Amino acid sequence: MDTDTTRPRLPRTAALTPGRGGQPRLLIDAPAGNAEIYLHGAHLTAWTPRGGRPVIFTSRRAVFDGVAPIRGGVPLCLPWFGAGVSGDRRPAHGWGRVSPWQLRSVEPQPGGAVQALFTLEHDGIAALYSVSVGEELALTLSLRRSADAPTDHPVEAALHTYLAVGDVTAVEVSGLDGVHYLDKVTGRADQVQCGALRITGQTDRVYASGSPVTVSDPAYGRRVRVTGVRARNTVVWNPWSAGAAALADMDGDEFASMLCVESAVVGDSATRLEPGESVSLGTRIAVAPL
Repeated sequence: MDTDTTRPRLPRTAALTPGRGGQPRLLIDAPAGNAEIYLHGAHLTAWTPRGGRPVIFTSRRAVFDGVAPIRGGVPLCLPWFGAGVSGDRRPAHGWGRVSPWQLRSVEPQPGGAVQALFTLEHDGIAALYSVSVGEELALTLSLRRSADAPTDHPVEAALHTYLAVGDVTAVEVSGLDGVHYLDKVTGRADQVQCGALRITGQTDRVYASGSPVTVSDPAYGRRVRVTGVRARNTVVWNPWSAGAAALADMDGDEFASMLCVESAVVGDSATRLEPGESVSLGTRIAVAPL
């Protein structure tokens, strides 16, 4: 008999099992879609709408040791992005993606979806993360500063979504035309997107817009629409061949099979939370035929 009172009651569509590296993971097999979420980082590593092709990319060399961040999926970057606004925060992208989260509940939702809730408290910040798995993937992250926590550093957050694509060189990203962005590859700020974005080399851009973005993928014959919710930024990232070769947890050829399109609140959009205040953002991902 299972006597673990910290483990929530699970519906028949969900199971907690050891995953890669023996790490605990939540498997969801709902009528409208399936997913895999590791408790390390509350890290979603797979989502497939029912009858469709996998939408999320996870590297075949990803490390599952409960310590290192998982390469691919949807890392949770919080409460800072990269090295933070100050440029000196560690670890990179914050402690959210390398901490063990608590699974609080798993509940069926209308339309054949399933919602899982995860929580984490650390360094004066309480995080609540909702993952809704169905024909669409809906992710919502909320951060609240405790009453006695210091407020020296502004809070950033990003849902660092790795999308699986058939051929990144053939992909077209629309919805960013006319938007100002920071090009982190060249270091040039206040650039302006002209027309659709094509990936022709290493790409790392922070756009000043959280409006819907569509990734048209002719190799897979589909459009993936990423809609930010209360997100002020969209980050587009691909390491290209040289960048991928420099990553120990990513094969050199895998850059062609992924593109990060991230809903975020980062940089100039960072929020300085006073004790008791909170901020939330989300992303919704939907797939349609091309």
